[in-house]
Amino acid sequence: MNRWMAMLALVVGVLGTRIVIAHDGHIHTIMGTVMARDVKHLEVKTPSGEVLSIAVNDKTTTVRDKKKVAFSEVQVGRRVVVGIGNGEDPLIAGEIQVGVTAPPEKQH
Repeated sequence: MNRWMAMLALVVGVLGTRIVIAHDGHIHTIMGTVMARDVKHLEVKTPSGEVLSIAVNDKTTTVRDKKKVAFSEVQVGRRVVVGIGNGEDPLIAGEIQVGVTAPPEKQH
């Protein structure tokens, strides 16, 4: 019985490792609305209501309609899709896809 359990543990361990390795190359994305931003990070509110802080660095690219745009296009209230690599903390933006429509103007 011990030999059977040892073989089962070995098989599960090998298969589990392969699944983790295969999943590591997957780019995780966050969709939501920009709640705050500065030159080093942005905060995105997801559809579930969670607000995530995402770091921005010199490797981060910003695109709209598949064309590069300036990071200044990432405005509070605008919808974005952010690629965050493997999804581990700290979250770092690789690519920010900016929604086409601008945020509504505030009325005074």
